[in-house]
Amino acid sequence: MTVLGGRYRLDERLGAGGMAVVWRAYDEVLDRPVAVKVLAPRHATDPSFRWQLRAEAQAAGKLCHPHITNVYDYGEQDGAPYIVMELIDGQPMAAALDHDGPMPWPEAVKACSDVASALAVAHAHGVVHRDVKPSNVMLTPSGAKVVDFGISALIGANDVTPEGSLLGTPAYLAPERMEGGQVSPATDVYALGLLLYRALTGHLPWEVATTTQMLRAHRYKDPGPLPPVDGLPEAVALLCRRCLSKQPRMRPSAAEAASVLAAFSSPSWLPVAAPAVQSRGRQLAAAVLAASALLAVTGGLWVTGNRNPAGTAGTGAAAAAALPATTAQTSTACSVTYALKRDSGREFHADLTVTNAGGHPVEGWRLTFAFPGDQRLVGARAAKFAQSGRNVVIQPPREQPIAAGDSVAVGVTGRYEKGNPLPTTFAVDGTECEALVSGASQPVTSPRTAAKPAKPPKPTDDKAPAKDSSGKGKGGGEDKSGKGGGGDEDDD
Repeated sequence: MTVLGGRYRLDERLGAGGMAVVWRAYDEVLDRPVAVKVLAPRHATDPSFRWQLRAEAQAAGKLCHPHITNVYDYGEQDGAPYIVMELIDGQPMAAALDHDGPMPWPEAVKACSDVASALAVAHAHGVVHRDVKPSNVMLTPSGAKVVDFGISALIGANDVTPEGSLLGTPAYLAPERMEGGQVSPATDVYALGLLLYRALTGHLPWEVATTTQMLRAHRYKDPGPLPPVDGLPEAVALLCRRCLSKQPRMRPSAAEAASVLAAFSSPSWLPVAAPAVQSRGRQLAAAVLAASALLAVTGGLWVTGNRNPAGTAGTGAAAAAALPATTAQTSTACSVTYALKRDSGREFHADLTVTNAGGHPVEGWRLTFAFPGDQRLVGARAAKFAQSGRNVVIQPPREQPIAAGDSVAVGVTGRYEKGNPLPTTFAVDGTECEALVSGASQPVTSPRTAAKPAKPPKPTDDKAPAKDSSGKGKGGGEDKSGKGGGGDEDDD
């Protein structure tokens, strides 16, 4: 039996992701159940991961609101940091949408009203979430709760890290973030509009096939109008359109959005036969499902170096290629971390970590992905590999099952001529995994300096994302556990 900080008894592992493990635990001092997120041992000595977990605790810890997951404590034991937080009885909105499809409009409006009110409080305290999406919203019997402040930042801070990287999830990225300006509450409101759209329809406003198309849609393509939703007040549809304005100044504040949505969440507006929020069998294996959201620490690290192959559109240098995987089949049963460690300008080394986030061992597994550029693998540590064109297959040299919650690390080396954009989509035995990709913003032979992302070129007629005849479309995707047409739900 493990006890952290002399008081938090770890009783049951609820889930594991690319960087952390979540436990059901018991606070022996205050006599209550809690959730404890512990940084995975392989990341315990990495300053960036340690800083990220502490920043999440600090950001969420200063916010007290019924629709924000409570953070109770932060500590370190045996070199591993951990966060103690509220044990949530509910499930991620992403899982509910995947399982049940679009929410009845009273449920969708109520949940988004809760999210908007939580964001309004965060903004009033100077904090911008920067990763609002269905997998970071928990549906509970007492309402929706916003989780995962792991990449939050203070209003007015530089939106690009000192290493020249941009954090977030492409499917929910406000267009102005691609310009690398200052952190602004309006970016959360844009994501709130997408959250509302998806909750009402089951998809995002664009029909896209790749993360690059998704980025261009955010930047240049007007979102398709909400399809007819029986009984939905026109004021809600109008609010959704305002939230999705390309111009930040045209969007409402989170407080205004919360006020509008709350007005249509009152009993006088709900149809007599409308089910109460949480009435559709949404309360599944509560703590286990909650863990999937607690594990969603980032939407991915976007590299903004200068390794793009010619002609690749991006948010700046290699940004578009370095986005996390976000396609409709993304599964939380596995996660893959691809970390570019060295890049000489012609040769590179990357560390791959495959995590089994499911409940059963994975035996005889094969990892598959595709390089976006002209990279060729020349070696793999502790694994066999094969490459045909851009497609790569990696598997252990002998039968090496991955136990539930465990990980396997593989180091790969390769060469390239034109560029080294990072792969974004990974699958284990044909099941697409949650992905977190990161890399150096400059080759190792050059000093690493902050880089402001270049503005992507304006689309021409032959390159702009095509509209369908109706102007509508299913799309988007999310990083981490959700659904969409172009890349994560992360995710959602």
